[in-house]
Amino acid sequence: MNLPQFEQRARRLIDSFWGAVLGAGVYGAWATFANWDAGWQVALTVGLSHWLMSTFLTYTGTGVMRRCYRVGRGRLEGALLALTGGLSFTYVLLIALHHAIGTPHLALTLAAGVIPNLLFCSSYSLLLSRTLPLARAEAVEDTAVSHGI
Repeated sequence: MNLPQFEQRARRLIDSFWGAVLGAGVYGAWATFANWDAGWQVALTVGLSHWLMSTFLTYTGTGVMRRCYRVGRGRLEGALLALTGGLSFTYVLLIALHHAIGTPHLALTLAAGVIPNLLFCSSYSLLLSRTLPLARAEAVEDTAVSHGI
């Protein structure tokens, strides 16, 4: 298997529902542990909520990142937009969720995921730049072809 095929397969795996479920399990377990001193009911509520939201964010966040990437005028701009959009989407929703359920240790709960989220969003943005064409470039080409240019 050559590198472009490997990259395509890796992107499909990352985009899958089961990849999101498994990856989110680590964050749910951490959220439970980080809030254990508030009582097991609170800790389990926080952990389960974080796991559900992380699964949702991982599964839908890649779609958000693909949309942000396609807005770019070039591969670098697309990758930067995907990175910014992915991180913004993730943390706005996570902070809102934890605020809504009254998570006792919000910063500690989110701290364990900062570096993995940065790495995930950065590497996925770069993977998009290597495997996904830009919509604007395709639209320009389609317009040029339809106008006989």
